[in-house]
Amino acid sequence: MTQVAILQLLQLADSAFPIGAQAHSYGLETLAAQEQLAPEGLGAYLADYLVEIGVQEASFCRRGFRLAALADDAALGEQWLQLNQQISALRTAREGRDASAALGRRFLTLAGALTGPSRVQTIAQTARQTSADSHYAAAFGLAAGTLGLDEDAATLALLQQSAAGLLAAAQKLLPVGQSWVMQLLWQLKPTLIAAAEQSRACEGLPRTCAVMADLAQMRHANLPVRLFIS
Repeated sequence: MTQVAILQLLQLADSAFPIGAQAHSYGLETLAAQEQLAPEGLGAYLADYLVEIGVQEASFCRRGFRLAALADDAALGEQWLQLNQQISALRTAREGRDASAALGRRFLTLAGALTGPSRVQTIAQTARQTSADSHYAAAFGLAAGTLGLDEDAATLALLQQSAAGLLAAAQKLLPVGQSWVMQLLWQLKPTLIAAAEQSRACEGLPRTCAVMADLAQMRHANLPVRLFIS
């Protein structure tokens, strides 16, 4: 990995990357509002989230990463559509599925503008022409692949961003302080690594069982007051 590529990966994975990720809690808001999640249980919930949903997302990131090596645009477009159709089918909750697709679409547009002529721009154009979903995890992997980065590094960056985003949402929903959140994120590093390793071993379609998170996202629209979209 070159130093420039590492810095570019850090920028793509930054929570300040303007694609609207801060507007989504992925069910955390529902769990907090309905008193199903307390501060003392947040660490365990996030660890479970990462070994279930995180592994699945990391697997999609890896598959997107590998598509960047395809030289044929037609094959790239076809495999991209197939990958994202699979992701949509595996996203049980509509709210999470829509959030992933919206973030992926915005990510492709901005990352394509930053990287210039690349596989990212090709896929962004294909997605616009077909109106097909382009999910965030796959888009992130694709962009990282065009930078010539290591696949494991890209996958870990995605998982780190996911955990950090959930903790940022938790700060707005639960009585937890910034220092405590940073400590929890630090403690989750071995879990992030384990999830990345497990995603590498996934063959075919990665399965997950995240009923609590899925139901929380489905119930989110019924909350009387909402800070987040999902």
